[in-house]
Amino acid sequence: MSLSALGKAISSLADQIRLIAIGAIAVLVVAIIVQAQAVISRGAAVERSLRYDIAMTGLNGRVDAVNAKERFSSFMAKQTPEAAYEAQLFYEILLGRIDTWLSGAFRAFVGRSNDRLEMLEHLRDDLTTLSPAYADLPVTEDTDTIDETLSRAVAVMTRIGGEALMHNLREAETTRNALQHQQRIQNKLVLTLIALGAVLLVLMSVQSTDLKRARSAAERNARKFQAVSHRDPLTGLPNRLDFNARLDAGLREAAGTQGSRGLFLFLLDLDGFKGINDMMGHIAGDRLLVSVARCLRETTNEWGDARAHVARLGGDEFTVLLWGTGGLDDALEKAEALVEVLRAPHDLDCGQVVANASIGVAEATRSAFDRDVLMQNADLALRYAKNQGRGRALAFDKSMRAKASRDKAIEVELEEALSKGHLVPHFQPQVDITNGQVIGCEALARWQHRALGWISPAEFVPIAEASGQIVALGEHILRAACREVRWMDSRLPVSVNLSIAQLAQPDFVETVADALHETELEPQRLRLEVTESMVMSDPERAISTLERLKKLGVSIALDDFGTGYSALSYLRNFAWDEIKIDRSFVQTLESDPNSLSIISSIVELADRLQIGVIVEGVETQSQLRLISRTGCRVVQGFLYGRPMAPADFAAYLQREIPHPE
Repeated sequence: MSLSALGKAISSLADQIRLIAIGAIAVLVVAIIVQAQAVISRGAAVERSLRYDIAMTGLNGRVDAVNAKERFSSFMAKQTPEAAYEAQLFYEILLGRIDTWLSGAFRAFVGRSNDRLEMLEHLRDDLTTLSPAYADLPVTEDTDTIDETLSRAVAVMTRIGGEALMHNLREAETTRNALQHQQRIQNKLVLTLIALGAVLLVLMSVQSTDLKRARSAAERNARKFQAVSHRDPLTGLPNRLDFNARLDAGLREAAGTQGSRGLFLFLLDLDGFKGINDMMGHIAGDRLLVSVARCLRETTNEWGDARAHVARLGGDEFTVLLWGTGGLDDALEKAEALVEVLRAPHDLDCGQVVANASIGVAEATRSAFDRDVLMQNADLALRYAKNQGRGRALAFDKSMRAKASRDKAIEVELEEALSKGHLVPHFQPQVDITNGQVIGCEALARWQHRALGWISPAEFVPIAEASGQIVALGEHILRAACREVRWMDSRLPVSVNLSIAQLAQPDFVETVADALHETELEPQRLRLEVTESMVMSDPERAISTLERLKKLGVSIALDDFGTGYSALSYLRNFAWDEIKIDRSFVQTLESDPNSLSIISSIVELADRLQIGVIVEGVETQSQLRLISRTGCRVVQGFLYGRPMAPADFAAYLQREIPHPE
């Protein structure tokens, strides 16, 4: 080979080496550029994969709307001040949530659609107009408007919340695609740089591992988000969403099989939880709920073959789904066992707290394979458990639904009965046992229904309270009693019972004054009876109202004395004209010597305080003889007469009254 040829070969080899070097450098530059881009895009992708703020905000809004709707529906079913308070609370939460949606990052998301923004702003305006109606609960007449607006709120916020979730899902999909694309680039780069040495291979492997770790973190966060959405943050129990899903699955299983396992629903509610919250604070209330949740989990875990699922619906409402083989009797025994377990003192930071619980039990049967029906059955059983004294478990039976239908019919016709005068006062005599003279009477509401006959006050008064008609009922009986007694013995006073709703009315004193003026009854002939629980609900306002009533000239009596928690303190804080000793002491006079001692002590105390005393529920001569030994002068009860229509009572006043032997 000639030198020129060798030179050319060497030059060619040098050119090739130079080209290889330039190519290697170019590949390295590309690798560096790609590597830098990968680091930047990986950080952005990881950041996007971990961001769920919009979805969480949307989910919370949907839950707040559903909670507000359910609390208002609960109020419509119960019509109690507690239910009204909860409805108002969750309405305020819903308004706050909408304000949150119309600010910050979520506002930016909403503003991407003019239709969405306009719809949310209109919803906020419509909900804001409900504020006066909510403030009037539980007596507002705008329930249809509230219900309609809340239903629309659920629909609007479910739609927007769903769109927020879809937005995050699309963003997550974009992130995953970006990660996968980046992964492919990295893999190709690793293959290209294998010839350049192990260093580049290790570097690309590290980057590949980092990307896999980021994707795993994104997947873990997605699973965590899914789990959080089905958990109650306070107790750690499954929440309403999880409960509904499990109940639906259980009902499908029960409906599609003829197996030996039955499905039972326990609906549990703590008795007096609101009072614990009010007296001890919400922190203590939350810790009590955590303790209750722990007791429920531990107890149900010990049920062996019976499979149980505990959930918290919200507030102090818990559920237990039970798949068992022992039938309804066994399920009821387990519910009663839960009541006993929860009755044990709960250790809180502020001390021990006892929280009784009531439980309604319903079984999934051929006629109750529907979630709503099963929930209604359990709720009816729970209401019966509370009405029968609380702190107990009851199983649903068909008579409860019949009773609920009857209650609904009574509620519907109560307003008409008031307007047409079908509800009338009957009078029960109050007798001075030292001379047999009738010295007063108590007016008690009576209702003779055209189809149902005589309806007991024990039945229609709670319905009137729950439906918000108790104020109208109380005012009707007050005016009717004043009108009827006006034409009887001019010295005879009449006692009229008040409800807590009446006492809470800001114009109640004016109502009483108007009734006296309209009927021309002397104020000193009217005695208004209140219970200690009525005063305890708002002592400052109650005492103020009673003092204003006394200035009218009417008398004030403390009813059911001796059964409350702090009756003696109220004897000191207000100048009562009379106290009425509860019938429960009279019923045990002959079997419990302590009852006679208690009555004697009350009579002696009242005498020293110059307060009149009436003993209620006297039914036998034996009871009358024992009461006469205590120094009490005035009694009331079936021994002297049941409540009578005005004409019958007027005739009764002419009768001879029995004396104690």
